[in-house]
Amino acid sequence: MTDFNKHSEVLVDLAAVQSAESDQRDASREAHLFIDKPNGQWEPYWWRINEKKPRYTFDQTSPIVDQVSGEMERAEFAVNIKPAGGEATKEIAKTFDGLVRNIQRMSNAKDIYTLAGTNVVTAGLDGWLIKQKFIDDDSFYQDLVIEPIANFIDSVWFGPFKRWDASDAPWCIVLEAVPAAKYKGKYSDGSGKSVGDGKYSQAYYHKGEQVVIGQIYYIKEVPRELLLMTSGRVLEATEAEPILDELAAAGEVVKERRTRVKNVVYSRLFDGGRWLNEPQKTVFNQLPVIPVIANFKVFENKVLWRGVVTKLMDPQRVFNYTKSREVEEAALAPRAKFWLTLKQMLGFEPELATLNTNADPIQRYTPDPLVQNPPVQTGGAAVNAGLATLSADMNGIIRQTGGLFAANMGDNPGLQSGVALRTLQNKGDIGTIKYFSAMERAICRTGRILVDAIPKIYDKTRQVRILKEDGSFSMTVLNQSIRDEQTNRIVVINDLSVGTYDVTCSSGPAFQNRQEETVSTIVEMGRVDPTVIELGGDVLFNNITAPGMELIAERKRIQLFNAGLIPPGQQTEEEKQQAAQAQQQPPAADPNMVIAEAEASKAQAQQDKVVVDMNIAKSKEQRENFKVQLAKQAQQFEQMLAAQEVITERLNTQAEALKFLREGLGDTVPEGTPDAEAFNRQIGIILDAQGDTAA
Repeated sequence: MTDFNKHSEVLVDLAAVQSAESDQRDASREAHLFIDKPNGQWEPYWWRINEKKPRYTFDQTSPIVDQVSGEMERAEFAVNIKPAGGEATKEIAKTFDGLVRNIQRMSNAKDIYTLAGTNVVTAGLDGWLIKQKFIDDDSFYQDLVIEPIANFIDSVWFGPFKRWDASDAPWCIVLEAVPAAKYKGKYSDGSGKSVGDGKYSQAYYHKGEQVVIGQIYYIKEVPRELLLMTSGRVLEATEAEPILDELAAAGEVVKERRTRVKNVVYSRLFDGGRWLNEPQKTVFNQLPVIPVIANFKVFENKVLWRGVVTKLMDPQRVFNYTKSREVEEAALAPRAKFWLTLKQMLGFEPELATLNTNADPIQRYTPDPLVQNPPVQTGGAAVNAGLATLSADMNGIIRQTGGLFAANMGDNPGLQSGVALRTLQNKGDIGTIKYFSAMERAICRTGRILVDAIPKIYDKTRQVRILKEDGSFSMTVLNQSIRDEQTNRIVVINDLSVGTYDVTCSSGPAFQNRQEETVSTIVEMGRVDPTVIELGGDVLFNNITAPGMELIAERKRIQLFNAGLIPPGQQTEEEKQQAAQAQQQPPAADPNMVIAEAEASKAQAQQDKVVVDMNIAKSKEQRENFKVQLAKQAQQFEQMLAAQEVITERLNTQAEALKFLREGLGDTVPEGTPDAEAFNRQIGIILDAQGDTAA
C-alpha cells in the first residue's frame, strides 16, 4: 500500500507504471508521429537507404482519421440524468441536466471532446480532467470546469486498473511541463528537478527550457457517521450536529445512526525532488481524470489499447515505397526514339531536330533504297507493372483495414440507389462505432463525477444558469429555504443533495440535425393522424429554425395550455403556478348555461328597449303638449298685460284730472260737505285701482 505522504514512494510507483506500459505508450507515440511528423510514414531504415532516391508520402491514413473523427465531431453526446431513489425528483434531475450542460458550455467541452476524439482515433488513448475553481478572483463561489490535458500519452499515468474507464485505479498522476521562469517564480522552494515521463527518446528537440512537475490525485478512505432523519433524509453527523436543535424544532429528529467509509480524493503537487504543497482535499469521491480508451482489452493481466492508425502503418508504408518507385522508374525511363538512316535524314535535318517539340501534322523524310520501311519509333517509359499492382493493392488494404470503403462513404455515384448507399454507410459505421462507444463511456463518467460533486460545490443559496438542450436558458435559485404554510416547517427548494440519480450518455446527430428530423417526422405522422400536429404544434414550431417561429411556438403553447392539453409533467414552473391559481378560482360555468343566460339577457334587453322607446315617445308627446299650453298661457298673459296697460293709462288720466281739479278749486270745497266727501271717495277709488294695477 502506497504511503502518499512519502514523495519517494510516489516516484517509485510512477516509474513502475511507466515501465509496465512502455510498449503501449511507444505504440501510441508512434501512431501520433505517423500522422504528424513529415517523414513519419516511412520506416527509419528505408528512409535512410533511399536518401538519394524519391521518398514521397502519399497519405491515405489521415483522411481515414479525419473521416472517423469528423463523424464524432458532428455527433452530439448528451448526458441524461434520471431519478434513481430516495427523495429524487424529475424537477431536480432537470436541474442537474441544465447545470451539467452549463458546465460543459462554460468549459468549451465540445472542443475538448473533439480534440480527444481525434487523438483516440489516432492512438487509442486520450482524455481530460475536472477541476473545482473559484468563479473569479473576487468571488466566494466555486464552479466545476472541464479542462483538456495536453499530450495525454506522456502526461497521464494511472495506478493499476482493469476497468475501461480506470475508475478502479487508486491514484492518478498528471504531469505538466512548466517553463523554467514560471517554475522559479511560483515554486521558489522547489528542487528544480523534472519528474520522469518514461520516454527514452525525443522526436522533437528544439524546445524551451522546462521543468516537468506532477499533480497526484489519490483516494483516501474516510470513516463517517450517517444520520437517518424522520423525514427520510440522510445526513452526515459532522454536518448535521450543529443544526440538530433547529431540525428538532422543525419536527425532524434522528431516527437511526450508522458508520461507513467514504472515498475522498486528495491532490498534491510535486517535482522530481520534493513536494510543492500540502495535501488538498477535493469535492470528488472519484478520480477526476477521465481517460478515453479505444479498443480496450485486458489480456495476460495487461491493459491494451490502440487506435485506427496502428494497423494502417504497414500498408501505408508499402504504398509510399511502391508509389515512390513508380515515380522513380517513370522519371528515369528513356524517351521514345525514331530510328532512321543518314540517307533518310538528308534535306530534312531542321524538321527532324524539332520532332519532339513541333506541332506539324506531317513529317517528311528521304527514301533510302537500302531500307524498305519508313523510320520507326521505339522505346519510351515502361514502369514496372508489378509496382502499379502492388500500389493498388495497398490502397485497397488501407481502406479495408480502416473499415471505410468508397461505397459506404457515399462515393459511388450513379451505381446504387440512395437507400443502398445508406445501407452501406451503416455497415461501414460498424467498423468505427467502437470509437463512438469509447467517447460515450468517458462522457458518461464525466457526468457521474459532476453529479456527485455538484451538491458539494452548489451547497449554498445561489442563483445559477440552467442551460436547455436547444441553447436557451433559465435562472434558478438553489437551496432556497422557505416556510411551508401547511406544516409550518422550513423546507429547502432545489436541494441537490437529496436523492440519488442515474447518469447515462447517448450519441446521435447534433441538435440542429435532430430538429430537422423532428419536423420531418411530425409532418409525416400528421398525414396519418392530423391530431399529432394539433397536439404537438408547439413542439413542431420550436424545431423549425426560421425567424419568428419562436413567437408562433409560444402562442401555440399558450393556446394548448389554456385548452388543458399540456400534461402536468410537461408544464413549466410558471404554467404550474397558473394552473394552481386557476384551481383556487370558482369553477367555470357550463357553456350551455352561459349561452342560455346570454339569450335570456338578450331578450330582456330587447324588451327593455321597447319599453324605453315607448316612454321616450310618450315623453316627447307630453313635451309637445306642454309647449302648446305654455304658448297659450303666454298669449293670455300678453293679452292681460295689454288690458292692464289700458286700464292703467285710464286711471293715470283720471288721477291727473282730479289732481288738476283739486288744485284748481284749492280750498273752496269745505271739509265735511257732501261734495267734499264725494270728491274724496272718487280720489280713493282711483288710487286703489292704481295700486291693484301696480300689483
